[in-house]
Amino acid sequence: MNTSPATPTALVDRACEPIQRDLRVMGGRAHIVVHGGTEAMAERAVARLAELEGLWSRFRGDSDLTRANLAAGTPTEVHEDTLAIVSRSLVAWRQTEGRFDITMLPALLHAGYTNSVVHGDVAPSLPGRRVGLSALVKVDYDTSTITVPATGAIDLGGIGKGFAADIVAEELIEQGATGALVNLGGDLVALGTPSDDGSWYLGIEDPRDPPHHVATLRLGAGAVATSGTTVRCWTTDDGGTAHHLIDPTTGSPAAHGTATATVVAADGATAESFATAAMMLPPPQAVAMLERVGLAGLVITTAGEVLRTSTLDGFGA
Repeated sequence: MNTSPATPTALVDRACEPIQRDLRVMGGRAHIVVHGGTEAMAERAVARLAELEGLWSRFRGDSDLTRANLAAGTPTEVHEDTLAIVSRSLVAWRQTEGRFDITMLPALLHAGYTNSVVHGDVAPSLPGRRVGLSALVKVDYDTSTITVPATGAIDLGGIGKGFAADIVAEELIEQGATGALVNLGGDLVALGTPSDDGSWYLGIEDPRDPPHHVATLRLGAGAVATSGTTVRCWTTDDGGTAHHLIDPTTGSPAAHGTATATVVAADGATAESFATAAMMLPPPQAVAMLERVGLAGLVITTAGEVLRTSTLDGFGA
């Protein structure tokens, strides 16, 4: 694939080959590509992702997120990046008319998603907490605090990878890279331009036939995110199946006949939150929602049908 702000510490070699890093972070594989940059930039990007995971992971006992959840009802001082992502999450909740909701964590734990696939950590128990409380989440920039509702808990898994990719890609460009791609488990942000082309070419994996692609997109700059039920799923105690996408209207794993939803947007946070929101609707309604808000995307149904927005044609490779 041709993928704290810092001042560049070395001159950029514009003729060098792209610098790449592969790692595991935020629940999956990550890939960083830096064009027209330095090894030091790539190393800072890796460290930055680790820092953001440490702030936002619900599987870390000392993360900002965990501390705020355990202190629910009381303002908790957090890092500026945590203030920013919680604030952005509340914007996404309003933009998606409540279909994206960070207060689904109690229902997610109840459904059985309690263990980290990366670190093996177990999320803290939160008995008796309610869901659907985004309107009560508070962000106070004056005191650098967030307040989780006293009877609730929040999870940033539905926006964290996109927002982190936004931050790291933007910082790479600020440091002097001519192009940067940050891919976190398939949710990616591409900024600037690759050294060998004026566009980025991004494949969307077909969940019906991996690793083949259902589409290849040509992107000048922007983000692509995919949400689905085919990866983070498990067998329940009663022999059924469950997945990590909780429907805010029911408090249970979403069941609308949608296998995956992919969204193309200007930034990763928007792409990821609307991909999650699309999973909360039947496929035709999900596509109509994306059309209505001016986003491009595609939905694959559990029956294997592929539905596309009319705007997706503009990204054809």
